[in-house]
Amino acid sequence: MKKSISLERANIVIPAVDEYSLDHISSTEDLEEFDVIEIRIDLLISIPNLEEKVSKINAPILLTCRHPDEGGSEEFRDPIKRQSAISPLIQYASALDVEINQAESMQESLSLAKSQGLLIVLSSHDFAGTPETKHIEKKITVGYERGADIVKIATTTNHFKDIFNLINVFDSFDSHQISLMGMGQLGMASRLLAAQCGSVLNYAALRSANVPGQWEVNDFKKILAAAKGISSSS
Repeated sequence: MKKSISLERANIVIPAVDEYSLDHISSTEDLEEFDVIEIRIDLLISIPNLEEKVSKINAPILLTCRHPDEGGSEEFRDPIKRQSAISPLIQYASALDVEINQAESMQESLSLAKSQGLLIVLSSHDFAGTPETKHIEKKITVGYERGADIVKIATTTNHFKDIFNLINVFDSFDSHQISLMGMGQLGMASRLLAAQCGSVLNYAALRSANVPGQWEVNDFKKILAAAKGISSSS
């Protein structure tokens, strides 16, 4: 039976991006060190017995088949091919991630996911920088208009102003479910702040970082716990 994703806490998400991470996750009964597993279908599609391994995962599953314009494999530029890869795995998942810009072309998968009770995560990834807060807010609003339960925004944070522009978004969406994170030189700082401010999905690496600025999961858990302890005792 698939598990649900809690929207009342800062969930730690581990992306399965290669055969090692998928095998480790699918063969481990006790997955207490993280809350959600992201299955990057675009990176795992060639692995033998993919569906069987996904079916054995003992944690809530977030399905992602990333579009190449936002960091995915060129193989999945065609929405029909993406939807064909997603459909068999919907039955094991708790959530589906599709880019905000691709939501219209991916309606078949989104409708199927909704009919199966999955959370809809609509996302945006900026590998060049971080826009002004008002531009991020507009993107988030579009995400909700297109049916998101959670809007995920990932930007490149190389300067303090980038972190400010990203984290400042929380003030405008305090009653919504948002996932915010930075990549780049200040990515680690931005992810810690975002998790403390209410980001519902917070991505960390099982081993080495998948993108610049990503925490290793054990280090991320420790520093989040330490930050929470400081806050509660102050």
